[in-house]
Amino acid sequence: AFLRELGMSLDDVSSAWREAVQSQYLPAASVYQRPQAFAQPMLTRRRSGGEIFLAPVLSNDGKYVAFLSNGNQKRGELFIDLWLGDAKTGERVKRLVKSTLDPNFEELRLLYSQSAFSNDGKTLAFTAQRSGRDVLYLLDIPSRSVRKRLDLPLDAVMGPSYSPDDKHIVFSGTQGGVTDIYIIDSDGRNLRQLTHDLYGDLQPSWSPDGTTIAFATDRAPPTDITRLKFAKWQIALMDASTGAIEIVPGQAGLNLNPMWAPDGKSLVFCGERNGEFDVYKIPSVGGREVRLTNSKGLDDGPEYTPDGK
Repeated sequence: AFLRELGMSLDDVSSAWREAVQSQYLPAASVYQRPQAFAQPMLTRRRSGGEIFLAPVLSNDGKYVAFLSNGNQKRGELFIDLWLGDAKTGERVKRLVKSTLDPNFEELRLLYSQSAFSNDGKTLAFTAQRSGRDVLYLLDIPSRSVRKRLDLPLDAVMGPSYSPDDKHIVFSGTQGGVTDIYIIDSDGRNLRQLTHDLYGDLQPSWSPDGTTIAFATDRAPPTDITRLKFAKWQIALMDASTGAIEIVPGQAGLNLNPMWAPDGKSLVFCGERNGEFDVYKIPSVGGREVRLTNSKGLDDGPEYTPDGK
């Protein structure tokens, strides 16, 4: 068919396609760095076992990492489960949640929600689906047992983040197709909605001093909901006491997943520029953003280590 329609054999078409791809992308790829040039691997197939590693999150003391992954195929660990690992060596410490055939964890939110350590390191908040709805679980890490199951009146629950005193959890929730920021006491009481509009609000992150919540939103100009015109996602700051919201000035492109520096003076986030996602840093009061990575592919979900380095 190739020869009849194009006058070229399949081998000739394959060679031409390969040459076209190389001429298009190799010059651009030459300006990028390999991740190994600016970072050290933490979770790898050799160190950690398994082949898939998603949504890693560090404990506040930097000793542990919670992540989603499959396991050892010889042991039948084929499904994506929630694991605890050693952040220094990358070795798995224990499996926290086994999702296979457990009705409480029909699906762990693989691509949309990271888990969150409490500041004392004893509890892990994460989202899983139960009976077709998202549920926020609070897992006691030492015993690997669910401390609290928070069944919320929401269609989706994503991105939990503990307040510095561990008394509250902020997260993004979806109801009727609209995503807002919510807050709930860590004992499961007093659910409150912090944003009340048609803008999309995602991935909240509590500042170290507890006064401010950073999150990603499309409420920045030139968004015009009446004309269904939406801006690229930007990082916004909400005053935790008054609810006042402002966009961090000085941003460019599309920005997601804000994370505070330990001193609260800056934010790191995942930013898209010209089709590539990298990690950027910007002062929390706004200013010039700094590009921290330069790699081909998706750099997502950045986090600071406890020393801020």
